[in-house]
Amino acid sequence: MSHSATTVYMGSHGSNILESDNWPGDPATFLAGLCVHLKSDNTTSLAASDGAKLGISLGRSLSDHKRLSIARKGKKIPILLANGFTPTIGAAVQISTTTGKAVSSGTTVNAVYVSSTLTAYDEDGVAITDGAAFIDFVGGL
Repeated sequence: MSHSATTVYMGSHGSNILESDNWPGDPATFLAGLCVHLKSDNTTSLAASDGAKLGISLGRSLSDHKRLSIARKGKKIPILLANGFTPTIGAAVQISTTTGKAVSSGTTVNAVYVSSTLTAYDEDGVAITDGAAFIDFVGGL
């Protein structure tokens, strides 16, 4: 498979500048590219009202169990986009308070877009309809 600057494979990242943690969570719920929050009972959630932002999900672990990797900070981390949203390079990232996807109007986080919309594929190689974009958040969200 050749390299494409307009394609991203979810679960991967575009830079080796990355800090991540492994958390319990069902990868079917916490798809790669979604913003994940920490609830008061030390479990994970997509809802902003449940607690502080942990980071962006990198998807399921390679061991194929109910755990996921979450990028706490990094460069060129892929984030899923809401339907119809096209990010602007250099603009601040805003996250939906319910879905964890990047949106045009939501909660602003400490991150900027370093790409516009990319053709995205999930960890199984299935095309993602709404696409994704790369973001930088070297200081954490």
